[in-house]
Amino acid sequence: MAPRKRLLPAAATTALLVFSGYTLNIAAAAPALAADTAVTATATDAPSVGPNAPSGGPGAPSAEPTAPTSLAPPADGTPAVTVATPAPAGTPAATAAPAAAPALALSSYDRATGDAVLTAADGSSAAGSGAAAAAVKPGQLIDSPPTPAAPQGALVAVTDVKQASDGTVAVSTRPAALPELLGGANVGLKAPVSPASLRVEPHVKDLKVSVDTGPTGGQGSVSGGLGLSADTTVPLPNGSSVRLSGSVSIDPTVSFSYQGGLGALAPQQARIGFDLGAHADWHVSGADLVGGASVKIPLAKLSASPVVMVGVLPVVINLDFKLSLDISADGTITVDAEQSYDGHWGVHSDYTSGQGWTTTTEPGTSTVSPLRLDLRGNASLKTGLLAEGSVALYDAVGVKASIEPYLRTAVSGSVVLGGGAAPSAGGTVDLYGGLDINGALMARLAILGTPILEKDLPFLAFHREWPITSQSVGQVPTPSVAWTALNSSTGDDNRSAYLKARPDWDPSARKSSCPDGSRLIGLSHGGDRGLCTGATKATPWDANHTFTVVHGEANVTTDWAYGYTKAQCPAGQIATGYSRNGRSLGLLCAKSTVPLGTSVRTVWFDKGDGRPAAAGGADFAYSYYKGQCADDEFVAGVASTQPWYELWASRPYAMLCQKLA
Repeated sequence: MAPRKRLLPAAATTALLVFSGYTLNIAAAAPALAADTAVTATATDAPSVGPNAPSGGPGAPSAEPTAPTSLAPPADGTPAVTVATPAPAGTPAATAAPAAAPALALSSYDRATGDAVLTAADGSSAAGSGAAAAAVKPGQLIDSPPTPAAPQGALVAVTDVKQASDGTVAVSTRPAALPELLGGANVGLKAPVSPASLRVEPHVKDLKVSVDTGPTGGQGSVSGGLGLSADTTVPLPNGSSVRLSGSVSIDPTVSFSYQGGLGALAPQQARIGFDLGAHADWHVSGADLVGGASVKIPLAKLSASPVVMVGVLPVVINLDFKLSLDISADGTITVDAEQSYDGHWGVHSDYTSGQGWTTTTEPGTSTVSPLRLDLRGNASLKTGLLAEGSVALYDAVGVKASIEPYLRTAVSGSVVLGGGAAPSAGGTVDLYGGLDINGALMARLAILGTPILEKDLPFLAFHREWPITSQSVGQVPTPSVAWTALNSSTGDDNRSAYLKARPDWDPSARKSSCPDGSRLIGLSHGGDRGLCTGATKATPWDANHTFTVVHGEANVTTDWAYGYTKAQCPAGQIATGYSRNGRSLGLLCAKSTVPLGTSVRTVWFDKGDGRPAAAGGADFAYSYYKGQCADDEFVAGVASTQPWYELWASRPYAMLCQKLA
């Protein structure tokens, strides 16, 4: 497996892994869709993007840990804080409170002002708590696991102390950095998160939660963990509804490592992240689902705050996830489908003093298994279980990301497959499995004492889709309008059969081309995504397949996007593809044999979607702003520039849309 990496020069950020799945209610082994057809497809590896890295990652300690490290069990009651003297060079911090004094707990904490109050954790007398409070002095550290007063934990340095006669002690604090706590320690841990520690907030009616305390592997084999099951009907904005039933089981494993520097300087190496295994079975049914928009149905919010114990020093990692069912269609379809999902992923953020921050996305394995399909209509339907989440050290968020395994089904006519039913007559079906990973480095892990950035940076998206099966039953109806989503974020995505058989039409660039007979109608602001269609009429490419690749403004006669670099097709040509080579964006333009319209307009999509109200093609670039011409238009030009935060590439900001006739 080749992990994806993104390098950020000395800038703090990230770590995340999320999960998802498909689901349905299965009582026994799933029937095959056809006696001679295997339909389970697995993605087991992914192309590298950016610098290659050893599988251990730069955050892996280079020697055995110098301090015992473990995952703390869930606490009973309010946990005590650790009062410590900051770490001298080469050693971790040392506890400062007298061994005989009662432990202290954080009874109140104002993150904005840094004011906090400490009391005896066991509620003992004022005299006893006063003895413990007497050990708290300016310059010391207060390290608190999650408490009602600080739900995400707290790591602060004391700047002032005011003791009261009732035994409480009020302190003024400033945020502390992890090197002040761990110093030169060299520690590493990878351990399963207890399913009992995951908190679940249901977002749909009758969501059931179960906890299996059996052994968990943390690598995709879910033999124990947290289970969610639902059986509910959810209304959709267009007046139809979707019936959901099924279950999801998850098995998270948290990773943390740290190799200290000198004194309170930044660490030499660090890693935070986790891996997650998931199994899901899902049943989705609905009548007359109408395309044109993507619908996200929130299912549940999950959170956990595992505490890594470095000797007697707690380090708090906070995980937050939101699960949603994602449904999108580009036509009208009635569906009754059952599907299964198994897989695991990992996302980690690594720091080294020489390189700064890198993020490593490990797509792992994903297996999507359609078990039974009853589809009627003319559309492409995508169903996925989207997981959006974040990972933080204490309250310093490092990354936000989304991961979505999905099943995409393209149907024309009426098709019934699997489940013991006889195949229906009159339809074709194409099945694809897919995995999308998107997100942003939030660059706020200042708690590690590393340089930080002021704004979020998107990291390179991962997209992979693989075919499962294609079947045709009976008399195939006339094909409906085809919509094709393009994605060259991880490599070329050439759909033109003519061009695939010929030399590279834009060497050294990442490129996408539309299927022969369709034209480019949409682009995304980032992510290298596009949309093709044959709506209204097929692209009238001349018999000689004459085409032009345009990178500059030689064909621009009117400045339709002032201040931006433009690429525009010659008169009489239609864009059927696009390319990007760093800061250079290009268009693939096909010569038309019929006259084209002269009416043009500029469509902007850098600050929000610029799409028709009833746009086809569904959400062809999830999480990115999109521009799309009307069904009777085509892309004639693209305007781009280089964002301040993306030194390596330009992005599309606007399109020139032109009438077909």
